[in-house]
Amino acid sequence: MNTSTTNQLVKAGYIPLPAWLILSTIAGFFAVDYNPISSHVSVMTLQDNTAHFIANIAALSSGAALILFGIGVWKFSQRAFSAGSLCWIIFGISMIANGIWPMGGPMHGLYIIGIFSILAPALCLLDIQDSEIRNKLHGITVFVSLSAMLYLWLALNGFDPEGYQGLTQRIFGSINYLWPLVFAYKVSQTRTATETN
Repeated sequence: MNTSTTNQLVKAGYIPLPAWLILSTIAGFFAVDYNPISSHVSVMTLQDNTAHFIANIAALSSGAALILFGIGVWKFSQRAFSAGSLCWIIFGISMIANGIWPMGGPMHGLYIIGIFSILAPALCLLDIQDSEIRNKLHGITVFVSLSAMLYLWLALNGFDPEGYQGLTQRIFGSINYLWPLVFAYKVSQTRTATETN
């Protein structure tokens, strides 16, 4: 796979954050008796209306972009196997499952395999051989990884504030989606600088 194709796949990292956040916000305006502060996005998949359709599109589009991004990071790493990239691909698959099956069953999220997203940033940083990119991504990787662990800890212990679960999902979900976006930006920035010089 040539450099141009790899760069295009990496740029798919720009898509998940706005696709998920903007579309799920729009879906909320069409939902019946739905409070985005207190309810998760997936709650809208239980409705039979426009909100359900848009929430599905949010999950499907962000999931597809994550899979493409994962492939791009794998090719960028120049390794035969990239565990971090595989984690992003698995997360993408879980998001696609969110867009196919409604909340309530094990297929929604595909048996919680999206939890692998917690490992994705740190493992990707280990896989990437470009030292300049690794240095630029170190801070955001620490922030995203610790934020993901904090959210999981809050959820598993029942400390996610009652009545604010929708807000915390959107905050921590956005932080998680921030890593692909920043990675895509830093790679693009570095490649542009290299081509200019």
